[in-house]
Amino acid sequence: MADAKKSYEWSFDLNEYTMTKDVKEDYTAQVNTLKSMGMNEIAQEISAERTEYHIETIVNIGTLIDEKVRQLVAAGHLVSTGSAQYAPSIPGIFIGDKGVVDPKIHKCMVNITPSQAMRTEVAKVTPKFSGIVRNMGGARISLVRDVATGKTDSTITPGGMLDVTGTKIRCISADGKGLGAVKLLKLSDQSVAATFTQLGINDPSRLMFTLPANLADGEYQLVVETWFSTTSTLLKEMRTLIYPLTLVVGGSGDDDDRPVIE
Repeated sequence: MADAKKSYEWSFDLNEYTMTKDVKEDYTAQVNTLKSMGMNEIAQEISAERTEYHIETIVNIGTLIDEKVRQLVAAGHLVSTGSAQYAPSIPGIFIGDKGVVDPKIHKCMVNITPSQAMRTEVAKVTPKFSGIVRNMGGARISLVRDVATGKTDSTITPGGMLDVTGTKIRCISADGKGLGAVKLLKLSDQSVAATFTQLGINDPSRLMFTLPANLADGEYQLVVETWFSTTSTLLKEMRTLIYPLTLVVGGSGDDDDRPVIE
């Protein structure tokens, strides 16, 4: 049972808001998330609180429930769990009243809406400013494409190439002559999983490099450290760019099939 008295706290940094060109002092919050939690980690948390349940039992039951939810939603059911409601959806406009499906426009998707219980739990969270302001000067990593598969859904292929696009992402050192740092961090503990010392492309709007062939299954964070500002100007302090989506090895998916969250 949920503890009605329990409270939470989310630490956040401030990122400059680049959509309003005429306002220079507006920012958005970037929550500093903790480690990624999968079914095994969730089961361990439950088992630690409810010792009468074995971790393997919890994982098996949770996996069965997840699988059945997916199957029921795919069959067309509206499914509600304690945390969310899953609703089948076919977005896109139909021309005429014949219901002619255009595969390029009409794709089966899922709308995921937080349940009342989830909203109640999140209402117990208090935001806390970390004190860190990330002034990026418009710099950002916009998209990561796995060249081997052509996908942009954050799944990546060991031994394949990543095509990274963005703004002011050229990776250079403090003296402007060498390379800054491009690396993958393990999401679980923020340890360095790979550092890239050679880039096939190192432009202000594009980076390209090859992933290690032995990169283990898991979740990763792409980080670029650079002193680049413009072609003729270097920053006085290093800028750290972080791709906002988690990169996954061993996962599957397609950017066109990602669920819509309302």
